[in-house]
Amino acid sequence: MLKYKTILSVLLIVVITFLAYIPSLSNGFTNWDDNILITENMTIRNLSWQNVGHYFTSYYISTYIPLTLITFALEYQIAELNPLIYHLNNLLFHIINCLLVFFLIYLLTKNIWISLMTALLFGLHPLRVESVAWVTERKDVLFSLFFLSSLIFYLLYKKTKKIMGYIISLILFFFSALSKGMAITLPFIVLLLDYYAKRRFDKKILLEKIPYFMIAVAFGLLALFAQFPSIARRVEPLVTFPSTILIACRNILFYLFKIILPINLSALYPYPDLSSSTLPVIFYIAPFIVALLIGIIMYRSRYSKEIWFGTAFFLVNIVTVIGIIPLAGDAIAADRYTYIPSIGIFFVIAHGFYYLYQRKKINIKLRRHILLSILILVLGILSCLTWHRCKVWKSDMTLWTDALKKYPSHVAFNNRGLAYYEQQRYDKAIRDFNGALDLAPDYSTAYYNRANAYDAKADYYKALADYDRAIELDPKAAKAYNNRGLTYGRIEQYTRAIDDFSEAVSLDPNYAMAFNNRGMIYGRLGEHEQAITDFTKAVTIAPDYAKGYYNRAIAYYSTGAYKKALDDIFKSRALGYEVNPGFIQHLSDLLRDTPNK
Repeated sequence: MLKYKTILSVLLIVVITFLAYIPSLSNGFTNWDDNILITENMTIRNLSWQNVGHYFTSYYISTYIPLTLITFALEYQIAELNPLIYHLNNLLFHIINCLLVFFLIYLLTKNIWISLMTALLFGLHPLRVESVAWVTERKDVLFSLFFLSSLIFYLLYKKTKKIMGYIISLILFFFSALSKGMAITLPFIVLLLDYYAKRRFDKKILLEKIPYFMIAVAFGLLALFAQFPSIARRVEPLVTFPSTILIACRNILFYLFKIILPINLSALYPYPDLSSSTLPVIFYIAPFIVALLIGIIMYRSRYSKEIWFGTAFFLVNIVTVIGIIPLAGDAIAADRYTYIPSIGIFFVIAHGFYYLYQRKKINIKLRRHILLSILILVLGILSCLTWHRCKVWKSDMTLWTDALKKYPSHVAFNNRGLAYYEQQRYDKAIRDFNGALDLAPDYSTAYYNRANAYDAKADYYKALADYDRAIELDPKAAKAYNNRGLTYGRIEQYTRAIDDFSEAVSLDPNYAMAFNNRGMIYGRLGEHEQAITDFTKAVTIAPDYAKGYYNRAIAYYSTGAYKKALDDIFKSRALGYEVNPGFIQHLSDLLRDTPNK
């Protein structure tokens, strides 16, 4: 009977969860980090030992996520930039996580119904959409897979006393931390599992936790080092310690509210005005509400350890992202941060529901029918909300338009402006960049993007003014120097253009495009040998840079090195660059007439 119920539960979880997230499979990539990690990330296009080594020795968007990057590289080898594969894998990872939640709770409670309810609430809740429908958040679903698996193997180790379970648990924790830094809370959850099992906290139990804490400390430091540079560049001022406490308490209430009533979800929840001497009222009353809730929970925990366990599970996993530790980025909170923490709240809800369902009182049949109807209704509503929320993540335009309707911010305006820019709707792009600058007058990124839009409209002097301001606000912005150099080139101020490209490559010695652009200016000035040097540098940095080979071919042609020119033309064409067949024939004729060239 138990085997039948388990199989039925697994099928329910898989089928219902998959159906709820089907719209995500038709979504594309977004301009919110998907471009940095996937579409513009050249390192994932070649799964070499060199690139894998780069993943393990580098930070990406203020995070240390080597294992996540390896999954992107593997997908690129299979499907290149077909978004369906990336979205499908995110969904499959999420479904596996739902099953892991089911088995984890079952190992704890031996109650299949509590386990099923917890897994379904976790799987179908619209707060999960950000982690599933946003390709970048492979970090979430991947770290959670290893996180939950590690907990399961720890429980199996405690049950069987076989050391292999303990070793596997540690390895899985290590993999989890390699996927996302939020995994560092796992040692505390392991202690919480011991509490739930009523194990006596003796020396042996504490000693076996030391390897967990060593891994957690190491990756915690890595995460902090990754965050600091971005925190320093953030538009919002850093908050004082008292404000940090207020923000942390407010965020606890915010996440609890969104778990219980998932309305007005957004891709970005901006900070309040931190330059003001006061915060919104909710921030000041939040500590008292949190204290009251903790008091009630502690009182009730005398009668039910499940309430204390679930609450502690939530708090321990959410504590690193409620604002006590400064985080990079422009959001005060994020839906994705609840991915693992929410399991604790769903466990409490499921346990409470089961308690009411099992109570032996009058009208038991009617009460059970009502409770089951409520449960089915809740799961149905959650599924519908998730279905529609997945559609919000379909494109940049749908994502940022939704965010601006709910929580207008300079980031949302800027990112929708980028979406308009990609569609070549430059006036609308400029309007949105203006909106970003109205909210954040010192937002260098919006000046840079508005400059690009002005440049695309051939309004070069407005573009130069915005590039100047972007560079003034961020003197290390290599891209701003490069693009200003391009604009100077268009108005034939070649000396200034060369100066800007030189500054760009000084700031970023691996900036292949800037070397290429400087080479083109040298070519216009007739300095072909210097041009060849720059083009060579560009294709050395980026061996697949088709335009670099083509431009070097032109420079070789200008110096009479026809064989080298023809070789580069063939390389550029092999890499997908469109070359005029007549030019190839012309080079071939010249080489035949002057074979020593």
